[in-house]
Amino acid sequence: MEGKVFAGLMWSRTGRLEKDNLPRIAITMGYAGGIGPETVVKTLSTPKNRSLCRPIVIGDSKIIHAIAKTCGLAISWNIIESPEQAEFKPEEIDLVDLHNISGGEFEYAKVIPAVGKASGEYLEIAWKAAMNGIVDGVVSGTLNKEALHKGGYAFRDELELFSKITGSQWPFSLGVTGDLWCIPVTDHISFKAIAQGITRQSVLFHITAINQKMRRYGFDRPRIAVAALNVHGGEGGLFGNEEKTAITPAIEEARNLGIEVSGPFPADTIFIRAQNGEFDSIVGMYHDQINIGRKLIGIMKGTTLFMGLPVPCGTTAHGTAFDKAGKGVASPTSMEDTLRIVSRLSQRG
Repeated sequence: MEGKVFAGLMWSRTGRLEKDNLPRIAITMGYAGGIGPETVVKTLSTPKNRSLCRPIVIGDSKIIHAIAKTCGLAISWNIIESPEQAEFKPEEIDLVDLHNISGGEFEYAKVIPAVGKASGEYLEIAWKAAMNGIVDGVVSGTLNKEALHKGGYAFRDELELFSKITGSQWPFSLGVTGDLWCIPVTDHISFKAIAQGITRQSVLFHITAINQKMRRYGFDRPRIAVAALNVHGGEGGLFGNEEKTAITPAIEEARNLGIEVSGPFPADTIFIRAQNGEFDSIVGMYHDQINIGRKLIGIMKGTTLFMGLPVPCGTTAHGTAFDKAGKGVASPTSMEDTLRIVSRLSQRG
């Protein structure tokens, strides 16, 4: 069929994306006792979201069927044993059923080690498929880190787990909320260790990383703002010298590479300036410096991305929300955002 190519995808004369060119995305249902399965089911219940990719859900069919019934959603599933068996039929969604959750030990809104183990097993299947070229991206349903840890996956967070499974040495995370992209230079470490992680090399790496991913997504020349580490931007060294020794040199080097980046700006005003349209992206120095601002913008929208892995990966910006689990009232907005962004970053060709 004749058509035009845009961003690596083939569009027909009617303006519809050709099915065979859609990215293949593995979607794990996450921790079954939280809202992960519900957000996955609700997201895939709409034709608009299904048109973003060729989805392969990985989970337990009992949980998926039960939550779909609770939500009053009629979805046709093609039950398979492995991602290799996916058929990508328009009228069905492929579901890899691991049968790894026992009804006798399952309960919503509870931390159950066996269920945490099951959530880790879904991810292992997804990443195996990614490393074997079966899928082009991974979307992780919301996890419960305590249950995951008690289930035998002794990692601080998803990024460390994904790095271990895939053997990736330099993974990093970034967040997208609305039109604003954010990345922390240091992430899940103790507060007293943050300053040691702020070097010219680490700041430059994260500036160039988010610039590259934003350009991959479609930004022509993203405007990147870099936050200071110290109060008032260090006040010329009065409150700390990381701005002088690490952050400013990294910004200058990034500019020499052709990146549109500015700063360092005091952290207490940088999100206000971004919200006023001055920047497209913020490079922060630590986890909470970035995530407090992101979550004030909207905790139930946006996505957390994991990069530096074999394929693009994302998860929701919120947690397992035990207060809403199993009730059919969870919002799928963040999962929808995640599927959209990961699908675009995973475009084939």
